[in-house]
Amino acid sequence: MKLLNITISNLASLTKAAVDFEQAPLSHSGLFAITGDTGAGKSTLLDGICLALYGKTARLRNDLKNTVEFNGDDIKLNDPRNLLRRGCAHGQAEVQFVGQDGERYLARWKIERARKKTDGKLKRPEHILFKVADESQLTQSSSATVNKIEQLIGLNFEQFTRAVLLAQHEFAAFLKASADERAQLLECLTGTDKFSRLGQAIFEHHKEKKSQLEQLQNSLANYHILSDEELASLKDTITTLNGQLTQLKAQSTQYQQDIQWLTQKEQYQLKLQHYQQQLQDLESDIQQQAAKIEQAQLAQLTQQIADNRQQASTLVSQHEKLTHQYDELIKQDYQHQLEVQQALVAESERSQRAAQEKLKNHEPDIKLVRTLDNKRYANAQQLEDNKKQLAITEQQLQELLEQIKQTDKLLKDNQQTQNEQLKQLEQHATLKRALDNWSYLESTFDNISQSTEHIENLKNNYNQQYDERSKLELKLAPLTAKIQNQQSNHTALQEQLDRLQKQLATLDYEALQKQSYSLKSALQLSLDGQKNDHEQLQLAANIDKYRHQHHTLQLQLKDTEKQVDLQKQRALLTQENVTQVQLRASEKVSALRAQLKTGQECMVCGATEHPYGVDHIDSHWQNLIADFSEQQQKAEQALTQAQQRHNDQVIANEQVNTQLQVSLQRKSQLQEQHAKISNSLKELGFEEYVDIDVSQQRLEEIEDKLNRYSELSKTQQQLWQQLQTYQHELTQCQTQHSEIQQKIQSLSAALDANTQQQNDARNTIAQLKHKAQQHYSDNTWWQQYEQNMHSAIQSLTSKVNEFAKWQETLAQLQNTQQQLDAQQRNNEQHQGKLQQTLTQQQSVVTQLHNTLDELDSQRKVILPLTRSADEWFNELQSECEHCNSKWTAHKNTLTQLEQAARQQHIQLEHLKNQLADNQAQQISVEQRFDEWLATQRQQHSELNAATVAELLAVPFKQYEHILKNSQQLHLQHTQALARLNHLHEEIEQHQAQARTTESLDQLAQLQADLNLQIEQVQAHWLDNNTQLKQHEQNVANRQVQQNELSRLQAQYEHWHLLDKLLGDATGKKLRNVAQTQTLKILLQYANQHLSSLSKRYRLSIIGHSLNIAIIDKDMADEQRSVNTLSGGESFLVSLALALGLASLSANKVQISSLFIDEGFGTLDPETLSVALDALDSLQAQGRKVGVISHVSEMTERVATQIHVKKQPGGYSSIQIKGQI
Repeated sequence: MKLLNITISNLASLTKAAVDFEQAPLSHSGLFAITGDTGAGKSTLLDGICLALYGKTARLRNDLKNTVEFNGDDIKLNDPRNLLRRGCAHGQAEVQFVGQDGERYLARWKIERARKKTDGKLKRPEHILFKVADESQLTQSSSATVNKIEQLIGLNFEQFTRAVLLAQHEFAAFLKASADERAQLLECLTGTDKFSRLGQAIFEHHKEKKSQLEQLQNSLANYHILSDEELASLKDTITTLNGQLTQLKAQSTQYQQDIQWLTQKEQYQLKLQHYQQQLQDLESDIQQQAAKIEQAQLAQLTQQIADNRQQASTLVSQHEKLTHQYDELIKQDYQHQLEVQQALVAESERSQRAAQEKLKNHEPDIKLVRTLDNKRYANAQQLEDNKKQLAITEQQLQELLEQIKQTDKLLKDNQQTQNEQLKQLEQHATLKRALDNWSYLESTFDNISQSTEHIENLKNNYNQQYDERSKLELKLAPLTAKIQNQQSNHTALQEQLDRLQKQLATLDYEALQKQSYSLKSALQLSLDGQKNDHEQLQLAANIDKYRHQHHTLQLQLKDTEKQVDLQKQRALLTQENVTQVQLRASEKVSALRAQLKTGQECMVCGATEHPYGVDHIDSHWQNLIADFSEQQQKAEQALTQAQQRHNDQVIANEQVNTQLQVSLQRKSQLQEQHAKISNSLKELGFEEYVDIDVSQQRLEEIEDKLNRYSELSKTQQQLWQQLQTYQHELTQCQTQHSEIQQKIQSLSAALDANTQQQNDARNTIAQLKHKAQQHYSDNTWWQQYEQNMHSAIQSLTSKVNEFAKWQETLAQLQNTQQQLDAQQRNNEQHQGKLQQTLTQQQSVVTQLHNTLDELDSQRKVILPLTRSADEWFNELQSECEHCNSKWTAHKNTLTQLEQAARQQHIQLEHLKNQLADNQAQQISVEQRFDEWLATQRQQHSELNAATVAELLAVPFKQYEHILKNSQQLHLQHTQALARLNHLHEEIEQHQAQARTTESLDQLAQLQADLNLQIEQVQAHWLDNNTQLKQHEQNVANRQVQQNELSRLQAQYEHWHLLDKLLGDATGKKLRNVAQTQTLKILLQYANQHLSSLSKRYRLSIIGHSLNIAIIDKDMADEQRSVNTLSGGESFLVSLALALGLASLSANKVQISSLFIDEGFGTLDPETLSVALDALDSLQAQGRKVGVISHVSEMTERVATQIHVKKQPGGYSSIQIKGQI
């Protein structure tokens, strides 16, 4: 990974900054310095790199959970958006770099405020990645950008801050830390905290497995198992009870069938009475409705002629209506109306011609009047405009005369005011010098005021620092006593731990665990072996029983197969007999026999004697068919029964055979299991089954020792944690003691510096006063200044401002005097011009009055002035239009009357034709009705025209309901009669199947007694069967639990061993082991860099611990403590460790850019030169190294610099220095 350029906008103190590592001088330098004052923004450059690549910074990495109201935004204090420069609406950081694939990429992190306003809420940052070659955008979201950059660079954020951005203060603490603290720091620096978590996980798994094992051991004691004698007795009892239940249930079934037969008999009797009553009710209803039904049938008959009667009625109504229309139409007379309307049309035509002639004669006069009116209007408008202009001119002249008077008055007042201002300026001439130097005096007074306030602040700070030093001095004595007490507690705990370790050494935990495991395994194997032997004995008896059953079933199968073959032959024979008889008794053969006559030849065989041609031959054949069919059914039934027995025996044989095979297979499994148990016992050192009581006693002794070991281990762990707590508290107290001493020294130095600053501020005030008196030497005012500085300054400021206003007012008055003089001259010239214009306007108004009078005289001759030409023309035009509309209305009325007369003639002819058609239709309809009535009276003599009309007057829906009810009654009567006959047949069949002579109550009592016996026997059977099922379930569950116990015991042994070696509650064991190896690798990389920084020293590990020692080559490879190193030597070693960590973190990743933070101030010039040479040599490895420092010698030594310079206004700028 190689950085190419950095661009920052509006982040912290940097408003606009760009660093291009591809441009000279940075492109030619392997080592460059980032310099600048404190707070200028050097670290902001590194923040910009982290933001552009990972969206977060190293100095804001702590995850604060709570948000606060900060600068108007509700965000976390560690949110990188806090880096946005205050007063800016947007900011961004861009980094262009080369990835591991050799391609160039541009990463951009951008933050904006809502609506791009400085007071808007902060929006979510935008973090995207571009490929420079084709300018394509590779990602859309922030998370996708970070993942892609980690893939391209090969480092995550933590690795990047350790491999690219190096901070020496972490390694300075690393060198001086204890072993435990060094493990924690190393874990943090290398990101290998997974080993601590793994050690904690081992401890938790061991604890969980132990708890599961104890719970399972406790649960095994809760199972109750029956003995063999109890089990056999229980099974015999269940078999006996099963037989009793079968007999009782069969007797109960017999009673239930008898009760059912008696109940059904009673139901048949009730149903017979009900059916008889229904039949009687239906017959009664049919007789009662006979008359209505007959009338409804006649009504149904008249529906045949209903349309005829309806048509006849319609024709009569139509004839009456047509006759009325004809009479009304013939009464209308249109001839007289036509004559009157024609006379009105002729009169309106004459009026129309007269009005048009009048309009044509007056058109020239109307045109002349319009011409005169236009001239009069134009002359009057011109006269009005000139009058208005004349009035305006008169008003302007009057206003100008008034303005001349006012200007003359203002000139006099202005001259008087100028004289007064000159007198005031002459009286206060001493303020003129103060006014000329006022900016200097005002600045001097501000400096004196600030210096005075500074002295007061210094005095307050002096008092606060003095009080704070006194309080810190009081805290030292109790803190020293507390340190001594903690040291004694630490020593006592350490001695107690040593005694506990000796007690643990007497107990061999692994040997005890091994003995416990072997004894438990042998005990379980012995139990399994005894159970196996017992099961093999039972299995041998079962195998003999199954073999005997299998042999018996084979013999029965052979006998049943022979019976099946015999029954098949019998069934075929009876089937053939039935077929032959049915063939001979077929309908065709019967018909031929019926045609045979004595003495005549048979048409089939030609015989004249017919032995089968006798009477009742068909009934004889029917009897034969019935006999043979019965024989066939019995044969088929016997065949079915034989086949069913054969199938049952086959299934039983297969079941027995399956049970036999399962038993043989189980026997083989038990034999293999027995062999495995014997081998396992031999492996454990036992030749035969162990004694259970002795083994249990031995196990209890081992468990007691293991429990004692566990208790001692817990006590040791607790004491160790207390020791660590005391050690931590002691370290805190010592650190606090050192910090208090340092603060007291710092406060003493601050008090001395405060006194010196107060003296310097007083000297500065005296010098400023002396300079100010040279520019304003009013002794009275200076005496007032000494008494009350602020009041005197305000008084002088007021006087100087007032004097300046006087001067300004005088200048304004003089300027106003000149303007008024010029204005007065202009007003006098304008007055003469207005007077001349007024005379001309008066002459024009008089001339226009004369012209208007002459035009009015000409207009009156033709038309009075009160009437306009348009009114005159509109009157004539309205008269013409009125005559035209009158003529049109009369003409339209005449046309309508003529059309109405023609329409009357057509309608009269049409009505005559309709009346003739109606008469013919009435005659035809009456003839058809008479014919139908004559035909129907032959069957229904009571029918006549009146009866038909009465029947048709009633809606047929009423008769339809009666007819429908009649049909339903007859249908119900037929059905009721059929149900009654069918019920008689069922009663006869039911009576033929009589089952008992007992009454229903007697049978119910017998059934109740029997049910009580069944319940008692069944309850007894359920109790015994439940005991058997519980026993079987306990046996199965106990076996499962024992298997689970063996599995958990093995897992517990595994996790116990891991916990003993690597696990603990805090993960220290595995962490220290892993970090020891990490430290070795780190020191190998660090020694490579240290060899170029210092030839004298080499780092090494003390034994297998986490302690670091220094090998001094100049002292014959003497091993020294790192605490003996000087400040500069410690920095060199820390720098070597930092570079070693960079090499370790960048394993398999090429890193071409490196930034190193402060730490060079502790080196002497020679050592600094060596360190810089070593850093410069990293360029040969393809790295560009940037160093952040304030050391002047280093800035002189490093020619290429990125200088961050503070500017007025709270921002900084970037300047690249070096040889191009």
